[in-house]
Amino acid sequence: MASLLPLIQDILPMIMPSSISVTKASDIIPPAPPSPPTETGEGSNEDASRIRVISRDAVVNKTDSMCASVLIVKPKSSSPVRHHGEQVQDTIIYAASGKGVLLSSPKDEGDEPVRYDLDQGDFAVVPPWTEHQALNESEGDLLWVVIRNGPQPVEVNLTDWGGSQVTDASKR
Repeated sequence: MASLLPLIQDILPMIMPSSISVTKASDIIPPAPPSPPTETGEGSNEDASRIRVISRDAVVNKTDSMCASVLIVKPKSSSPVRHHGEQVQDTIIYAASGKGVLLSSPKDEGDEPVRYDLDQGDFAVVPPWTEHQALNESEGDLLWVVIRNGPQPVEVNLTDWGGSQVTDASKR
């Protein structure tokens, strides 16, 4: 039986073909913000101007072994401190555009978070359960592609480094 396993692995893709799945950028990346408001208030969109961190699913539930999302951090903004919760997920971050900082939990209480500068084209690996935060200190948008193992992303937002999990009530 063991000798049939390699043969089955070679034949299975031929008898059970799979298909390619494509997610278009227009379905992930939000449209450009509205033009600045005029003196009469025309063209203003207060809700759009308040959104500082945008996370969009790109490839989710398409495979059992991996998923991908896009993280956009607006200028002078940061994501919440987070980790990947109960699902043990390794994460690869690809800095697609902009300059940003990946912060990791401080080594000792009272220390500043560990800082990793990421420029366009850089990669970072975040191990499971590692608290981290995306920080954009620049004047332009930061865009990261985030790839994780598992069929969908798991993100646990925290109140602070080593803090408790954010609940809906604590968002108020």
